[in-house]
Amino acid sequence: MFNAMSPAQLTAVLSGVLREGADWSRPLDGFQRGQLKSASSIGRHLASELAGGPAVAAQFRADLRALLVDGPADTADDTQGAQPHGRSGAGKQQRGCARSSAEPAEAVAEAARRVVAAIDDDPSGDVAALGAPIGDLLTAARAAGTDDLATAVRGLLRDLVDAEIDLLSTPVNPSGGSR
Repeated sequence: MFNAMSPAQLTAVLSGVLREGADWSRPLDGFQRGQLKSASSIGRHLASELAGGPAVAAQFRADLRALLVDGPADTADDTQGAQPHGRSGAGKQQRGCARSSAEPAEAVAEAARRVVAAIDDDPSGDVAALGAPIGDLLTAARAAGTDDLATAVRGLLRDLVDAEIDLLSTPVNPSGGSR
């Protein structure tokens, strides 16, 4: 999902390694064996990503859009004032009072609108294209002291990474399905 190279580019790289590998003299040296094993690993991960990546990306985009349109769930009662990294909720209340101007809140709202627009305007489902708008949203949220929103967005990003790791750890076999 976050590869700098497209599937077509990765396939071209794999093709080049395999073509060269066909011409290497036997027995292979350590470098050549390593190149073929790396190509195999790239192919295995690419297959897993192509098989499950679109569903993972769609879920993340839907969850992020719902969060930004509907707003973060109020979990203050569940956490009893606890904040990420062991901070208490007392500082959060003070920051909220000190930053009561509409300007930071409007910056957060505008950044959220840009993320939703990026989701809505890209039917391809490219999650990587959301990186800059999400970064801007987190920056605006930090400046406005809206910890609940930032925490919820980071939670969705964490879930996305976990889903990607799960996806890559489940190899796809050539006949379909998983082993």
